[in-house]
Amino acid sequence: MNEAILDVQDLQLHFSQRSGIFGRERAVVRAVDGISFQLRAGETLGLVGESGCGKSSLGKALLNLHKPTAGTVMYQGKDIAGLSDRAMREYRRSLQIIFQD
Repeated sequence: MNEAILDVQDLQLHFSQRSGIFGRERAVVRAVDGISFQLRAGETLGLVGESGCGKSSLGKALLNLHKPTAGTVMYQGKDIAGLSDRAMREYRRSLQIIFQD
């Protein structure tokens, strides 16, 4: 069996949202809440779901455009959170995300 090229474990992405008069009340939006999967060479992943269910947020977290609240994204055995700027650019070039717009 091939090693996973992309290994996502318990990924969470939460956003703080202010509401109410003067923005005093805070709510937490759980855009992505505990997703795990692996992709191996030659595999393709498609995400389908209702509007607002976290598909684009997950894609942005995989590209490290949004910092995950918890969990890990490993690419070829390396945690993307620790990649240098140059390595991050190379990593992003290796992924292809097609947004629904």
